[in-house]
Amino acid sequence: MSPADSVTFHAEAPRGVGLWVATVVSYVLSPLALPPLVYGTVLVHVGASWFDVARGAGIGFVFLSVVPLAYVAWMRLRGRIGSLEIRDRSMRTEPFLVALVAGGVAFVLALGTEMTGKRLLAALIGCHVLNTSLLFVVTAWWKISVHCASVSGAGATLVFVQDHVPGALLTSPIAGHGLLVGGALLVAVMIWARVRSRAHTPLQAVAGAGLGLASYGELLLLAQTVGL
Repeated sequence: MSPADSVTFHAEAPRGVGLWVATVVSYVLSPLALPPLVYGTVLVHVGASWFDVARGAGIGFVFLSVVPLAYVAWMRLRGRIGSLEIRDRSMRTEPFLVALVAGGVAFVLALGTEMTGKRLLAALIGCHVLNTSLLFVVTAWWKISVHCASVSGAGATLVFVQDHVPGALLTSPIAGHGLLVGGALLVAVMIWARVRSRAHTPLQAVAGAGLGLASYGELLLLAQTVGL
């Protein structure tokens, strides 16, 4: 455990309403909760049928939410970790590997399922797997914030789709004016929540948010090279 990790783990968060709010924010905007919501939103945007929306969001839900959560819950039941957040960086290797394998399966399923927006969905899942791999590498030596990366990545993904993918939902007047501001606000709230709960230092939280923003560039590169 590095000195920075020791500070994070051994400094108990001050009690109060702030800690309660920070905990709620961390669980509601969990990295496991966001993928199916983002995928469903994007598929609605491109005009997919409700059946296709359910299938696309379902792939994200099963493989990027349920499978990793089930493994983490198993670790918790076995007493190997103290909470579902896995604050001990050294215990994150196995959950990351499970998430990467599940993400690979989700990518193959997305490409192999005939639905409206399947190439876009596969690209989103591919970026998710890539960023998970980057987080895994960084976590090997430093406790970067996965929560902050997830929230900023979700926001960056939706802004990319709004800017570069024809559709109706995300280009509506309400979404057009509120998506960027709302996304930035959620990222700021998550950074505050992770620092307030003593899950991360400010630098770890900001670094996670910065990594998540790479999703925009990754999707832009894909759009310019292979098309979405």
